[in-house]
Amino acid sequence: MKEQGSHYPYVMLIATTVMTIIIIGGLNSFSILYKELLDFYNTRAGDTAIISSLCIFLNFAIGPFANYAAEVYSFRLVMIVGGFLGFLGLFLSAFVSQMELWILTYGVISGLGFGLVYSPCFTVVNFYFERRRAIAIGMVLLGTGIGSVVFPFVFQSLIAYYGLRGAVLVISALTLNICVCAALIRQPKELSHWKISLLQKANSEDESQGMKNKTNLDAKKQTCFNCHICKTKRPLFHFSLLRIPSFLIYAIGFMCSIFAYFSNFVLIPGHARVQGMDSEDIAVFLSVIGGVMVLARPAVGILADSNLIHKRNIIGAFVVVGGILSIILPWMPGFYPLIIYSVSVEIFPGSFFMYIPLLLLEITALDNLPQAQGLMNLCIALPVGISQPAAGWIRDLTGDWCWSFRVSGAVSLLAGVCFIIEPVFRPKKRLKENQTVSSETAQLENL
Repeated sequence: MKEQGSHYPYVMLIATTVMTIIIIGGLNSFSILYKELLDFYNTRAGDTAIISSLCIFLNFAIGPFANYAAEVYSFRLVMIVGGFLGFLGLFLSAFVSQMELWILTYGVISGLGFGLVYSPCFTVVNFYFERRRAIAIGMVLLGTGIGSVVFPFVFQSLIAYYGLRGAVLVISALTLNICVCAALIRQPKELSHWKISLLQKANSEDESQGMKNKTNLDAKKQTCFNCHICKTKRPLFHFSLLRIPSFLIYAIGFMCSIFAYFSNFVLIPGHARVQGMDSEDIAVFLSVIGGVMVLARPAVGILADSNLIHKRNIIGAFVVVGGILSIILPWMPGFYPLIIYSVSVEIFPGSFFMYIPLLLLEITALDNLPQAQGLMNLCIALPVGISQPAAGWIRDLTGDWCWSFRVSGAVSLLAGVCFIIEPVFRPKKRLKENQTVSSETAQLENL
């Protein structure tokens, strides 16, 4: 673990965990608001799902820009701005009178705000934890589980006491805590040293120039410093990754995984509603997902760090099992099958989140992780955006949720195939090098 003084990295780990509690806990609990919006505005399932889907889409789509801005300015500043935008979008949503305006306030404004926070949360943690990086990422993802357990009941209670508008107003105030947590984040040394070196180079050249002409020292300082920044500016994307077959295979696998995963947050409430279950039952399902997330993701992180099974094979097997369960669920109606399915959602397909940076570090260096993570987030943003509306539109066309489950399961199976066959597309020389490095790392960790 890399430290910037004492145990402060753990403080930042707690801060990022709290931020994911608020962001993902709220996004995953939108299903409670989804049912209320359907009843309040009397709209179609697919059209209403656009609201949360757009918010989630932007949450991932602006990840590259959020990471880039965090490097240029600071993680702290970017996250504080994001927290305020998240609050503003929810605050305005409490006063709109048409469902279409929710697309702008919650979908766009809050989505942009959450996107400025979510991706940097995972990026900054990677710089402070080396040996137990997977466990640290699992702890950040633990926040999503805690939020998914607590927020459904919080949403339901607030709606019961204050109505839809009052509940959204209270939730917007809660979102401001993101700004408080963001104030605790420090800039990693790996990203700040290049700025210091630029300043040192600028000062040294300015001193040499000042020996020749002291009267123009100030002007030359500014010119020289700006020149060095332009020459050494880090790129927003590493598009060279698109020439690596492994990156493309991983991108397809993660795109399919996230499509199948996020569609469940429309499928489960919709399927339960058709079977006559009420909001309390739906809140139970969502809380079960969050509760399993709390236990499963740290455990999966420990499994990944153990190096007993390659990370690629673990996630491949998990999404295959999740796809099979999604396909067979429509033949098992009732409360308890949905409970079992809710448990499986986080144990199997939901575990893929923590494997994104871990697998990316196999094909790129740590210093390039922000750009690689951002490019991957940009790739998976599209399936995030269409997953929930697609599930709703399939339901509108077929009249029930069965085919929506089957399509989701088939996409999850495709993701599993991508992860499992990835070594076929990897150059043999590079594959041997990675295997050697993995074995040496395992031996060092066992010492």
